[in-house]
Amino acid sequence: MGKGKDLFGHYNDLAKEKGPGSEESKYAGVLFQSLLMFGERRTFELLEEADEKGKRLKLEYTNGPQRGAACPCGVTLV
Repeated sequence: MGKGKDLFGHYNDLAKEKGPGSEESKYAGVLFQSLLMFGERRTFELLEEADEKGKRLKLEYTNGPQRGAACPCGVTLV
């Protein structure tokens, strides 16, 4: 789980460096939402898997991503 925790910290540091509205900041938001939904262990496992496969995490929505209308229901690798 150490690698996943390090990756989480790395992406958050990038988000702070690039600032609000940046792609890095948006991705850090995805990671934080995953943390809230699934907890540390699962989020860090997903981050490690994504890193190994060269992918990223993406929030899933039940009715498609509609801003402000839908809540995320899961996370997938893309």
